[in-house]
Amino acid sequence: IVLRIVLRYRYSSEPSRKSIPSAGIESIMHARPTTPKNKREQGLSLEMAPINISRSEDDISIDASDIELERISSKYKRKNSTSSKVVRLATLIIILCLSSFAVYNSSLVGGTKEKDSASSSSSSKAGKRQSTKAPKHKAFGLMRSKYLSTHQAMMHVYKHRETQAEFMAYIPADEAQDKVFGISFRTKPTSDNGVAHILEHSVLSGSNKYRAKDPFLTLMKGSLNTFLNAMTYNDRTVYPVASRNKKDFFNLMSVYLDAVFAPRCVTDEGDWVLKQEGWRYDFDEKNDMEIKGVVYNEMKGVFSDPLSLLDRYTNKVLFPDNTYHFESGGDPDAIPTLTQEEFVDFYKRHYHPTNSQSFVSGTREDVIEAMDLIDSYMNTYQYNAAAKKESEIQYQEKNFKEPLPTSAHYAVQKIDDNQGQDMFAMTWLLNDSHLTQKALLGLYVLDYLLVGTHSAPLQKSLAESELGTSVIGNGFSTGLLQSTFAIGLKGVKGGDVPTLEEKIMETLSNIHQNGFVDDEIEAAMNSIEFQLREVHSGSDPMGIGIFLNALTTWNYNKHPEEAIAYEDALNDLKDAVNKQGSKFFQRMINKYLLKNNHRVDMHLYPSVTLESEMTQKEQIKVKAVQDSFTEDQLKHIQAQLERLNTVQNTDDPQEVIDTIPSLTLADIDQSGVEYEISMVENAFGSDATLTTSVIDGNSGIVYIDVGVDIASIAYENVEHLPFYISMLYENDTKDKTRAVLDREIGMHTGGIDFDLTILPLSDSSNDDYIAMQNKKMRTLLFFRAKCTTAKIEETLELISDLATKSVPVSREKAIQILERKIASYESSIPSSGHVYAMRRMHARYNNAAFFSEKLYGIYQLQILRKMLHTANNNWKEFERTMIGLTTFFSRMPARDTVINLTGDLETLESVRESIEGFVKSLEHGDPNSTPQNFFEVDHPWMVYADKERWDVSLIRDESIAISSQVSYIGTGGMMYNEGEKVNGQSCAPLQFLKKGYLWDTVRAKNGAYGVMASSDRGDGFLGMVSYRDPQLQKTVEVFHNTAQFLNDEIKKNAITKDTIKTAIVGCIGSIDGSALPPRAAGWTSFIRLISGSTAQRRQKWRDEILSTGLADFVAFDGKLDEWTRNFSIVALAPKASIDEAAGIAHKIRHHHVNIDN
Repeated sequence: IVLRIVLRYRYSSEPSRKSIPSAGIESIMHARPTTPKNKREQGLSLEMAPINISRSEDDISIDASDIELERISSKYKRKNSTSSKVVRLATLIIILCLSSFAVYNSSLVGGTKEKDSASSSSSSKAGKRQSTKAPKHKAFGLMRSKYLSTHQAMMHVYKHRETQAEFMAYIPADEAQDKVFGISFRTKPTSDNGVAHILEHSVLSGSNKYRAKDPFLTLMKGSLNTFLNAMTYNDRTVYPVASRNKKDFFNLMSVYLDAVFAPRCVTDEGDWVLKQEGWRYDFDEKNDMEIKGVVYNEMKGVFSDPLSLLDRYTNKVLFPDNTYHFESGGDPDAIPTLTQEEFVDFYKRHYHPTNSQSFVSGTREDVIEAMDLIDSYMNTYQYNAAAKKESEIQYQEKNFKEPLPTSAHYAVQKIDDNQGQDMFAMTWLLNDSHLTQKALLGLYVLDYLLVGTHSAPLQKSLAESELGTSVIGNGFSTGLLQSTFAIGLKGVKGGDVPTLEEKIMETLSNIHQNGFVDDEIEAAMNSIEFQLREVHSGSDPMGIGIFLNALTTWNYNKHPEEAIAYEDALNDLKDAVNKQGSKFFQRMINKYLLKNNHRVDMHLYPSVTLESEMTQKEQIKVKAVQDSFTEDQLKHIQAQLERLNTVQNTDDPQEVIDTIPSLTLADIDQSGVEYEISMVENAFGSDATLTTSVIDGNSGIVYIDVGVDIASIAYENVEHLPFYISMLYENDTKDKTRAVLDREIGMHTGGIDFDLTILPLSDSSNDDYIAMQNKKMRTLLFFRAKCTTAKIEETLELISDLATKSVPVSREKAIQILERKIASYESSIPSSGHVYAMRRMHARYNNAAFFSEKLYGIYQLQILRKMLHTANNNWKEFERTMIGLTTFFSRMPARDTVINLTGDLETLESVRESIEGFVKSLEHGDPNSTPQNFFEVDHPWMVYADKERWDVSLIRDESIAISSQVSYIGTGGMMYNEGEKVNGQSCAPLQFLKKGYLWDTVRAKNGAYGVMASSDRGDGFLGMVSYRDPQLQKTVEVFHNTAQFLNDEIKKNAITKDTIKTAIVGCIGSIDGSALPPRAAGWTSFIRLISGSTAQRRQKWRDEILSTGLADFVAFDGKLDEWTRNFSIVALAPKASIDEAAGIAHKIRHHHVNIDN
């Protein structure tokens, strides 16, 4: 983790610009800062800040494994959100190329090269000829082999001789990539009881060989895994793992195979698992019956999200006759109907090798060893034709004579008569037979043409219709047997729904009649092809994406390579488009949309009473059940609860824990992963700074980051920057309309995005992390593009145009953007409350963290509402602000510009001349002036932030009522005093707590879907937060008792050498991460360099982690004890939960924050 805060504005409220998953077609202690006493407001406080922000924007690192990610999804494109790792093993160039690169850099005036002194790893793939020969194994028969040229990888598909289970081996030339294993079972729900999802949770709760009550958690505690998860789709359940350490990889693989083929949960001994992971009757303090369970509470959270509800209600109607009619994740109303007998029966019918697909990505040797391990489990089974036949997914026939209108309601806190709150979307079922690769690619291109940019005709028509606040719907969605297309608006007034329906159909009819111009088609085709060429561009290990993509055809008895190898289909599509032009896509609109009556028109309307009605309904239902039980039945339930409590409160015997394979400290690399990066100040004789990272990977693609220093922007304009960035996606320039800009971006680039980066700076002369109110920082707005070498000139021109020639949008467009951003904030809480709770807490203690809150938190929502009022009532004032910002960026002086390039050696050499021309075109100022060095002087915004933070982010406890059935409860505060060293030995005790006490208590016992704890080594802040939590008061108490728990464990001598070793391994795993794609690797090395983060400091942190002992746990407990007595609270919770906790939680009153207005 780099000492930094990077605030990245994502395209969250913009048109989808859906990316095809790059691997293939288908996935396209505490001391408070000195504070005046009157600024401290004590009280229970429970509060929130809704906004839709990517995980990478979170200034506190949250480990994705802490919440098990989003494991329920009806469309694969929604499965692309996993936590980004900052640190990885880069694919560096071989020594021969480095010498050539040095010649390239020597032409740059003043060129210097920095190589961190810690060990640097090189890829061995360059110059190494990859074998095309398939690995052999007696238990597997080879079916097909294929060389994937874009991937630079071999793919081999096998069939297990005994069971006919299919197995795919993916062998990339780059041996530095993560080793990946996955196994998938086709799971076919026939009700809404969520059995497939609950089973996915449950099989990881102990198995025949690994009899611990939670081997999954044990693995998380002490593994170097780079991916460890399980996911339930509508028609399959997937168990993937990844690691870069070979021993760790096979440990993970062994535990997962035993879990899926010999789980304890389907035995009499393990019947408690369904009650913990699925649902159970329990009793509260008043002895009233209630329903608990991890999945039960998770799905209550899912069903609190209006957009999720709209999608799920639509599927119910769109698929009346096949398995997609049912909620594979489980409907909270139906989950309590699942019995142990049904649970076991579902497992027996679906979890058979014949009904599975397994996958390994690694070296040839890895593949052969993996085959041995897989066969050791499968060879005890026989071929079972029925298992495969009965799980086959049948097509839903497109048989609607007319589109079906339907409606439902969703919960809101209040009805606003002046603002639309309804949602309306039209969803078409596109196919009831197999779609060819060519058709799929054609639909991806059509989707881009219709809604892929702001100027796309369907997107533009709806966005500017004034019938709603923002466009919703996934557009084209695939990844299942059948594909859909959805489009609509939210923020609609109920009376406008018929008009909106007419608008959508009228727009589609006009597009069908008029078609697309050649430039639009070329832009769409280029954009889709570019995404396909980027084999590795996401945050997950590359092999994970390959496996999940392969399943989008493999799961339906098609060849997995159909979803990965795209070249032939793309050439076929190009031929068709060259011959037919726009007519090709016009016919698709007519066939799949206009002449397709198998459509659902879903109208979702708000209800202020729904939340209380649902709560009351559940209470009445459970009360009736309790009253109907006999005394013997109640005693039986009590006995089951006592058994569950005994299991949960009893530690596994050491001999059981010892059966779970683990690593030793000797298995860990003693040195951290480092990169090589070159920096040139005064590049090409200018005042600009140029950095270059030579990283192999996506051949022929160059990644360009052009950063403009914004420190001199007036502080009163800082709060407007998120809006300005949104505007850059929609405005014209002085020379080009937005439609022209979007076409040129599509034709010439792989996309241009904008990142607002706030970067605390480090004293490179100090190898320690010191807790401080750091006022040294860089603030930059980055224009981030990617292109092929042939398009470098056009890409640089587009960056220059967007940066220096942008003009403000019209009043109408500004209001549309503001309303859309506000709506995005207001609707995102059901899935992201934990992020905003952490952000809100951290802002109270640190200026840099406060900027995160100001620009992307609750405070920004308040700012946006103020901006909307100004735009509506005083446009001249609003326009002056926007003109001021566009004028500021119009200069783009060289002295304030930094350029970061990433690519392979040949690519970087080929763009050198174009980069030189771009640098020389920048504005050059007074040669005698000296730019500010923010390593030496305080950032000019800090003097204003000091005052504003204490006016806005008081250290107090806060609450806010949200429309949800679950809560997000956070506590946070300073763990270290100003000037104290934050040492690496603090990592292992925190790892021990969050993967032990916090997980066991908040999740397993109290029913939250997840819990996490994270610290900031830059300022000494520590935060804890729950995720989709049915509790409030209990969770605050759990966080408050962490120090006491740790103290008790120390006194009981429970912190053994093995305990410490496990925690150390987990810490190292969290900082090493997976093999990042080229763009992320180059960005990481760049951020490290310009922030002053040194390899020496990172290595010292690593050494301190590795040296952790019992004394460090004792010291941490002392710090933690003070933290628990001084932390502040943020709670995002239903109003009833807040009212019940008022005056109780932490024995302090609460301060309620209303953000509805």
